[in-house]
Amino acid sequence: MTMSDSEAGLPHSNNIPDPLRARGVDLEVELTLTGSRVDDMVKPAGEPLTLTADDPENPRNWSSIRRMTINFILTLWVLTLTYSSTAYVASIPALMQRYNMSQEVAILGVTLTVFGFAAGPLLFGPASELFGRQLVYRICGFGFTAFSFGAAFAPNASSLLIFRFFVGFFGSASINNVPASIGDYTTPLERGRYTISYALFAFGGPALGPLASAFIQQDAGFQWNLRVMAIFCAVLSILVALAPETHGPTLLKWRMAKEGKTPPRQDFGKVMSVFKDALARPIIYLFTEPVVMLISLYLSILYGILYGFFEAFTVVYLEIRGFRDTSFGLTYIALGLGFGIACVVLGTAGQILYEKGAAADTAQGQPVQPEARLGLPYLGAIISPVSLFMFAWTAPFPSVHWVVPCIAEALFAFSMLLIFTGFIPYLIDCYQMTAASALAAGMASRAMVGSVFPLFTLQMYNSLTVQGATSLLAGIACLLAPIPFIFKVYGRRMRERSKYTVVSN
Repeated sequence: MTMSDSEAGLPHSNNIPDPLRARGVDLEVELTLTGSRVDDMVKPAGEPLTLTADDPENPRNWSSIRRMTINFILTLWVLTLTYSSTAYVASIPALMQRYNMSQEVAILGVTLTVFGFAAGPLLFGPASELFGRQLVYRICGFGFTAFSFGAAFAPNASSLLIFRFFVGFFGSASINNVPASIGDYTTPLERGRYTISYALFAFGGPALGPLASAFIQQDAGFQWNLRVMAIFCAVLSILVALAPETHGPTLLKWRMAKEGKTPPRQDFGKVMSVFKDALARPIIYLFTEPVVMLISLYLSILYGILYGFFEAFTVVYLEIRGFRDTSFGLTYIALGLGFGIACVVLGTAGQILYEKGAAADTAQGQPVQPEARLGLPYLGAIISPVSLFMFAWTAPFPSVHWVVPCIAEALFAFSMLLIFTGFIPYLIDCYQMTAASALAAGMASRAMVGSVFPLFTLQMYNSLTVQGATSLLAGIACLLAPIPFIFKVYGRRMRERSKYTVVSN
């Protein structure tokens, strides 16, 4: 759906019907500017009212430099979280000694952080649709920074693990809500390019963490490793707090307030009812929306495979091939290289494929369909299991040069980025103004799976060997590979049966 199709029918604040003003505006309109019963106000029931496409205050009409600057700051903020999630790993041996805890307990510092990714989006996704992105980012940025410093100066193991959970909890506002912000200030045609940096930092962070932290840990110790994470997130949280609001309904609500059209205050019970409905939206989407359900299943298992795959590196390069800690950290460059190549492909071939799909839809006399986003995920779904099989049957054999499993790592990273950068904009296109809730459902499920995998994958690799364990992950990826093709055939049909997606007929 093009911007004109999705927004042309959404009223400018000056065109809001008199009956709406006469009733003092529905409570949902007051809090979220969501209308579901007012005639001619919105197309899908419950879709928020927003600024019109030609409104100069619409973030999509801001200058390219302004939008690119905001995009860089927001997506770099995502890197602070994903970097912190794995940079902690380099300090596990030192933390075990400092706090006298077992390896399993120390690994909980990763698991609880990723588990925080699951809990946070269920609150912060809907909250950003009620109160706007800026307020949520400021509150979460403060919490993210405070608990990061708390972890760096934790007096005991219990406080360290608790602080790590809240680092993930508050930091999750970045990895979950930033794609929704990108949807605020980009048109469908631009969205793919702006999403590239988000995907690069979201997945490049876990690869950068072990690479950089290995040197910090060796030269400065675990305390400075944790402090660097805290300083990094503090600097970016301050920049994000200064970024302007991009949520269209919130900007429209601010304009109405300036024009003296603010609705009367509602009683606390009604307000809490709206909050309850909004907070339930991600859960409703996850269990009742086939689109969200299937995408969440696919991306969650791939996310778990990614975190499980990291465990294989320790076994292969440290235990089997005998690399030093710093040399081991350098193997993560292969992941970064894969992500980098994927970004180039996404910015060139990916955009060409999307424009080709958009042109085909336009030629048929219909708006651009979200399925036009899925050109590269078809390729990624095939490469993903192939790269895992390649790693499984080359990495554990020292007779095979180390560069071969590194190539497999790069291919896996390449495939992951192709898949995620196809499906995340797909969800934004499908759900538009409630995309934060759809993304929250997916992020929560991914984080739940990702937080569990590190708890058993090391034992799995020790029991099944690198060949067996990685082949098992590859087999699971093979079973999931048809999902992008299912959306190619049945995607529109699933959207048409949904109560919440924006259907372009």
